[in-house]
Amino acid sequence: MNYQKELEKILEKIEDQDLCPSLLLHSCCGPCSSYVLEYLSQYFEITVFYYNPNIYPSEEYWYRVDEQKKIIDLTKSRYPIHMMEGAYDVDRFYDTIRGMEDLLEGGARCYKCYELRLSEAAKLAKEEGFDYFTTTLTISPHKNSQVLNRIGQAVGDRYGVSHLPSDFKKNNGYKRSCQLTSEFGMYRQDYCGCEYSMKETIQRKKKKLRDDMRILGASLDRDYMAQADQIIFDKLCKRSEYLDASHIFTYAGRYPEIDTLAFIEGAMRDGKMVSVPYCSDRNTMKAYRIESLDQLVTNSFGVLEPDIGICQEVDIDDIDLVLVPSCTADRKGNRLGFGRGYYDRFLPSCQAEKILLIRSQQVSEDIPMEEHDLVIDNIISEIEL
Repeated sequence: MNYQKELEKILEKIEDQDLCPSLLLHSCCGPCSSYVLEYLSQYFEITVFYYNPNIYPSEEYWYRVDEQKKIIDLTKSRYPIHMMEGAYDVDRFYDTIRGMEDLLEGGARCYKCYELRLSEAAKLAKEEGFDYFTTTLTISPHKNSQVLNRIGQAVGDRYGVSHLPSDFKKNNGYKRSCQLTSEFGMYRQDYCGCEYSMKETIQRKKKKLRDDMRILGASLDRDYMAQADQIIFDKLCKRSEYLDASHIFTYAGRYPEIDTLAFIEGAMRDGKMVSVPYCSDRNTMKAYRIESLDQLVTNSFGVLEPDIGICQEVDIDDIDLVLVPSCTADRKGNRLGFGRGYYDRFLPSCQAEKILLIRSQQVSEDIPMEEHDLVIDNIISEIEL
């Protein structure tokens, strides 16, 4: 069904009869409501109902509330626009989607969330005597307007209040909302709202950044890489963390990674014990001491690792300094690894000093971070970052 056409029929009737019905508009956020308010406030006296217990974290919730108030104040309307805030009942959201936490965004978990919010809107619309209720959610190109309208109709029937059909993304509605929020200088979030959508968004960003960095790494001049690596290790060997360390844990890196092999040989000449990582399964990384580069073998992924048939595992507590690799990192020490999470699991239990090595041309402006991601405060590059 074309819900935009259905909406236009109702608006035409309202205009022909010179009416101004009341509308309870559930709003998911200020940016999504911008075009909807501009559009519908020419036909309805609107009360924006901000009810979104799915928003995570709480700081994000209150920020979005403020942006919602801002867009109401900035909207030029024919009829008044009011606002009501629903309860920020986070526990109710989690109870509603329990058992669906691992489902992908846009599926059954989202449908339950839609129903929760639209049910609350329909209930309030009935209690307060509104002529209609609807939601701004259909403006999103990522939301299924067919599902949203079916849910809206069902909860409207349940509470005995008219659901206003919509597909606000039609007629360039989404594009107009982007224009308005840009004109108003508003914050436009990059995820729907719940912690699960935030995690999926971060994962997509990480994947793209890793892909971009692989392309960049393959395009870097090899002379630059060799010179940068030499400067990085010259700096490292002058640092107190290196000079004071008896036992160094370092990855065995080679092109296109920072090449640590010459450094490993130099550390051994300096009398340092050197251990390197061995990934014993999909989750566990262990440290094995090597006494020469001849004790390294290439695994099935093309990565150098210790020959555990002749190398001895070492106690993580005996390590004094860890050299941390990365796909990329930013200047604050936010690190993006290669996607398997070995260092994220290994480093928290290691009390040694930690230094992240990175070439300046592989530094990113900003790294998307999750709760389990670690920040490495000590960074060495060939130039000052």
